[in-house]
Amino acid sequence: MRRLWHDIQAHKRAAVLFLVYWLATLAVVPMTWAGGIPGRVVVLLLTTPLIAGALVGRWRASTPERAARSRDRVWGGMLVGVLSAEITLLVMKGGVVDEVIGWIQGHRFRGGEVLEFCIASGVLGAFLGLAGAVLAIILDRVRRRGRPAPST
Repeated sequence: MRRLWHDIQAHKRAAVLFLVYWLATLAVVPMTWAGGIPGRVVVLLLTTPLIAGALVGRWRASTPERAARSRDRVWGGMLVGVLSAEITLLVMKGGVVDEVIGWIQGHRFRGGEVLEFCIASGVLGAFLGLAGAVLAIILDRVRRRGRPAPST
């Protein structure tokens, strides 16, 4: 977590742009709500862990003083994928907070469904974060191969 916070601090502009993107995806949910979240919007929400994993995978390779190992990049991508997916599920309309507020207001609490969605969201977030980090690693290697060799 400390390394993730360091990555965010080192790349503030990209982190803020990602935050704006994430908030925009959350804003789409209530606008398209029709007794549930449409499939297109679910796909949009799933782009968040993918992009987050790619960002962290890229960030961890960008500092020359730190020799980034692929393992660190992949684990960082998976961590941020899980975090972004779970935080999205927590705060979005129809998510955990919405369910708890409904329960406080006297509606039936679907705790089993909430737990199932939390687990599924975490697993999917980890997988998408992994995919994003691997994509960043592959693109970084392709970019380095296309660079001319330094002349001496």
